[in-house]
Amino acid sequence: MSFLKCNVWILAGMTLITCFGCQAQERPVFYNAFSHNDYWRPNPLWDALSMRFNCVEADLWLVDGELLVGHDRQELTPERTFERMYLNPLVELVRKNGGKVYPNNDRPFFLMVDCKTRGEDLYTVLKKQTEPYKHLFCSVADGVYKEGALLLFLSGNRPFESLPNEKVRYMFLDGRISDLSQGISKNLMPVISDNYATQFSWNGEGEMPEAELKKMRDFISRTHAEGKLLRWWGAPETKPFKRFLIKEGVDLIGTDILEQLYQVLTENEAQN
Repeated sequence: MSFLKCNVWILAGMTLITCFGCQAQERPVFYNAFSHNDYWRPNPLWDALSMRFNCVEADLWLVDGELLVGHDRQELTPERTFERMYLNPLVELVRKNGGKVYPNNDRPFFLMVDCKTRGEDLYTVLKKQTEPYKHLFCSVADGVYKEGALLLFLSGNRPFESLPNEKVRYMFLDGRISDLSQGISKNLMPVISDNYATQFSWNGEGEMPEAELKKMRDFISRTHAEGKLLRWWGAPETKPFKRFLIKEGVDLIGTDILEQLYQVLTENEAQN
């Protein structure tokens, strides 16, 4: 069964056609583009891939031994499984594209799993499902990092009891601002994600207040000093705000409006 497909988009008067499986893909990969709650898209995973986003989020629930995708329990249905919606298509893309999600990708593709049920139990099942493809994932063995085509990191109810103690693993943890300056290696926690609304009041209109700008830059500096990437959730969904994040060097820019972020990133690419 093939998961490869073509998508057609019409954005701001231009037509965007992406055929996965085709080798001629010259458009840039947007390494800082993060599809928040990706499973809510009309075509989960594929819509983000059509716009060359390099990071997507899937919320997972462990229900009767199966990993189901959805934000709330009432959204879950038997056919919306992690394997069907994310794991199998990404594995096939990596195989078709010579070991990468995108043919011209020079970094791992980021897949963030938000653990909605108990992290330790969910992690056990997730390891079982991904184990046949572990050679495709970024991994750590005895503290040594090895890059792969996919980087899988866990957020939400993170498995802090088991995952950090494994000598060999191919998953990582999402961090919080409170995890900075705690001596946690980037090989365990490559990304710092936090709630924008708990740290800032600026809504993206006009200029960010000086005190908040200083605070933002401090968070960015501290995160980068540890070799990690920074992401905010719950942030304003406006073009000016996204331009601000790009200018300030925030590494992963989350969005629920893929077309809007795509336009901002395309404009920025054309200017540089």
